[in-house]
Amino acid sequence: MIYTLAHIGYLSLFIGFMPLLVIFTFGFRYTVLIEARVATERGGISTARNIWQGKIIGRLMRSGNVFAYLIFRAIPSPFFQQRASLLGDPAVPLPLSWQAWVITPMLLMYLAVITTLVSNLVIQSVR
Repeated sequence: MIYTLAHIGYLSLFIGFMPLLVIFTFGFRYTVLIEARVATERGGISTARNIWQGKIIGRLMRSGNVFAYLIFRAIPSPFFQQRASLLGDPAVPLPLSWQAWVITPMLLMYLAVITTLVSNLVIQSVR
């Protein structure tokens, strides 16, 4: 059982790098497009764009901000709508394909990290 869980953790960690490649390449194009549409003068997205620029870590941070914005604006609660408005303008219409290029790789990356952590926790508890 430990052997199987170790392989699951290893494979999920390896597979988790694939969405990173998408985030750094194709997905970042859509991050920039979304930023250009929804950024406000004092919002978190425009601030992150100025701070992080476009290098590797900056691309990950900016994609994470846009991901949070998209998730917050999709939740109909006033609390989450307010959080989305702190990042950008939540009323701006965005094509679903642009949103998918940002949301899907980030979710896959988070899923891979969670799978790795859970398999590690189970291995530690079995010992």
